[in-house]
Amino acid sequence: MNTLNRPRVLCVDDEPSVLRSLNWLLRSRFDVTSATDASEGLELVRNGEFDVVISDQRMPGMTGTEFLERVKATSPNTMRLLLTGYSDYADVLRSVNDSEVFRFINKPWDNEHLIETVSYAAAVAREVPLQPSLSPAGTADIDLGALRAGHTEAVLLMDEDPAIEHQMRTILGEDMLMLWARNHSEAISLLQRYKVAVIVADTRSGRGRTVDLIRAVKRSSPNIVAMVYTHERDSSTISRLINEGQIFRFIAKPAGPGYVSRMVGSALRKHRDLMAHPSSIARYAVEQPRRLALEGSASGWDQTDAAPLGTSSFDALTVMETDTTAVSGVAWLKRLFGKV
Repeated sequence: MNTLNRPRVLCVDDEPSVLRSLNWLLRSRFDVTSATDASEGLELVRNGEFDVVISDQRMPGMTGTEFLERVKATSPNTMRLLLTGYSDYADVLRSVNDSEVFRFINKPWDNEHLIETVSYAAAVAREVPLQPSLSPAGTADIDLGALRAGHTEAVLLMDEDPAIEHQMRTILGEDMLMLWARNHSEAISLLQRYKVAVIVADTRSGRGRTVDLIRAVKRSSPNIVAMVYTHERDSSTISRLINEGQIFRFIAKPAGPGYVSRMVGSALRKHRDLMAHPSSIARYAVEQPRRLALEGSASGWDQTDAAPLGTSSFDALTVMETDTTAVSGVAWLKRLFGKV
């Protein structure tokens, strides 16, 4: 690789031993810069362009999620990875809603997996630059009523609780199509029949695993924006939803209707941005779990459905760009979850 054109990676961690390990692992493929605290890291981001930033979570003065939130504001094109040796619920939640991290990486990391993830993230940063949003207003300024007008997208709620169904219908109003599924089978059936833009899912709906459903939906129809609305407080589940489902927002129950309305409006705007700029889907590619990759076809998982990591050609992206209908991948969903 031309050393003058290597992707630039910034590693931020208050432990020198961790920085040495990351530098040793990545230096053969990337131009690696290190910082021992978040303030130093922000100064480097302000004064230089980085394709990927890897940050530890637990640092004095500023957490990794706070740091990556500022990186997002300063250098939005930079792909953000959060590195942590523990999983705190509040921190993981913030990494979704505020920092919008691409991957959540646990310590100790797997060397091959980390290299693949950084390679893919760097390729995306360079080859799929972030496109301006169609609606530049902030989340707090989003008018859900204006988003309803003249559009036929559906919002799919997957939740067993009729009270949540009533709340969501009240929020969305009569002008927006809202679909209600009480379990995974009903959700798959509705995905086959309607043009779904946003999924709002409880992690405890039905007997199946919501993580698996969201991962499958994002692989088959990556323009669908997934949100989680739940009482769930298990940080490991949320971490999986980041990596394997690329959830856009996490809403903790109970939540007020105004907040839920803003989050749904933000998700609808994101869906329309993805439809307008299909190549940007690469920025939200889901990770294939190691377990499923090893099991292969025995689990019902076809590895050809997965976007490969560590490639700059984006062969899989070409498929995603041309496969943006609401029913794309339904057969694959049925294969994974059984007949519906």
